[in-house]
Amino acid sequence: MSLPKDLDVVFDFEKPSDQDSAAALDDAANYIRALNHGITKQDPGDPAFQFYSSGQASQYAHSQIKEYVGGGWTLTGKDRYYQAETSPGDESEKVKTVSVTFCEDQSRVYGKEVKSEKVHRTKESLASFQKFTVLMASLKGNPVWRAQQVTVEGKAEECRG
Repeated sequence: MSLPKDLDVVFDFEKPSDQDSAAALDDAANYIRALNHGITKQDPGDPAFQFYSSGQASQYAHSQIKEYVGGGWTLTGKDRYYQAETSPGDESEKVKTVSVTFCEDQSRVYGKEVKSEKVHRTKESLASFQKFTVLMASLKGNPVWRAQQVTVEGKAEECRG
């Protein structure tokens, strides 16, 4: 999944020692990359996010991409994700889950008009910081973890600083 040269998506995550948590965290990052891929490709049906998500998380990615495309926007700059934490969840005969939380600093990522390529820079504020909680699930025997549910908290004070 390649992104344009003018968009740098950075994951400052420490790898958990637990193998399932590490894999879930890696694929949560891939879900975010896939979301950005759909936005920059201007494709609400992009297969990348569909590969790394299902259910509500897939609907969330689709709606976000559709919003950017509808507005004639894409992204440019540096989008940074950090302070990742994982919490192993339920495990059944067929499925394992891990809850992944992390912060996003959007203070250096900007909206760019697709047609004119005009960049709209904004100043850093509390609105630049978001906190994601992503429920990741894996079918036993399948190495891919897929986002099932996403909650995004805007103006996340605990992510600032």
